[in-house]
Amino acid sequence: MRGRARGIGTLTSLQDHRAAGLRIHRRDDCTLIFHSTAPADRRPGCRRSLFPAMSRAHERALAALAHEQHGLLTAADLSRVTGRPDELRRRLRGGAWQQVLPGVVVPAAVQVSRDLLASAAVLWAPDGVLSHHEAARREGIWVPEPGRLRIAVPFASPKRSVARVEVVRTRHLPEDVRTDGFHRWTAPARTVVDLGMVLTRRQLEAVLLAAVRRGGCTAAEVEAAAAELPGRAGLADVRAVTALWAPERESLLEDGLVADLTAAVPEPVVRQHKVFDARGRLVARVDAAIVELRIAFEADGLFYHSTTEQIASDQQRDRELLRLGWLVVRYREEALADHAAVRREVAALVARRRLDVA
Repeated sequence: MRGRARGIGTLTSLQDHRAAGLRIHRRDDCTLIFHSTAPADRRPGCRRSLFPAMSRAHERALAALAHEQHGLLTAADLSRVTGRPDELRRRLRGGAWQQVLPGVVVPAAVQVSRDLLASAAVLWAPDGVLSHHEAARREGIWVPEPGRLRIAVPFASPKRSVARVEVVRTRHLPEDVRTDGFHRWTAPARTVVDLGMVLTRRQLEAVLLAAVRRGGCTAAEVEAAAAELPGRAGLADVRAVTALWAPERESLLEDGLVADLTAAVPEPVVRQHKVFDARGRLVARVDAAIVELRIAFEADGLFYHSTTEQIASDQQRDRELLRLGWLVVRYREEALADHAAVRREVAALVARRRLDVA
């Protein structure tokens, strides 16, 4: 095999590998071993001396490492297995390999995806944890389109940001982390706090809502995580967002809704009205009601009306009220913030309802 360039990769961009003149040998473990189809001295830019013979034992060892590391190899891997301190440089000079991050390589024909970049970051900064957008993505939590991948490292780490990865140095590296056996990332509560550094308040509200609906964390857990990071940028937005989830917030929203209803219509507004069916069974207790017109109003704060189960329960109750002839009107917190708009809408709705029941 003297004079032939070798590489190790995954089942990615096979057509690109073939176009680059690499013969592909499949292994049962889905790792591929690449051999050049032409001698090194017949390929432009390659010299025979760049790729001296490598034993089969070395080849198998590197293949096993690449399989465990998502197709990636590090400078330390190459030096340790081959016994050549400059093996990384030799491979990069040959053109058959590319550097994903400093000291972390894959075959040149492999496309560097975000997943591959995250795997490379773990190898590049083994004492760090994936954070921010990448941590949220791995938990299935919605986040806006990310920019650079971020990894949190101890404050004393020598790692600094590079073109593809932003390094976040912290004196409070979390101990509670999630892992799939290879990657490590921050837990959802810490992830929300970290995202407070880079997202707007509205975006952060959406992220926390997504995290709660996924069952990743609660607003109280986010508050606790924020309390452990004094002085962290974005904490004011984090606290403002978690405050929306306080149980007491529901009462404040209800107060505002009742005030708007009373100002908008002459009919009496009953607070916490109970609705029963023909058999005397309690169907619902609504936040506010205009009983004579059978209109129920609900102020939906985040604490009681956000999870999938809570929303399903609300919808079931609304259907039961509809069967009893009630019209149910729900307002989310953001809508209730515009009191003038709520009053105009309620006045128009009640006027139409008077005609319907006349």
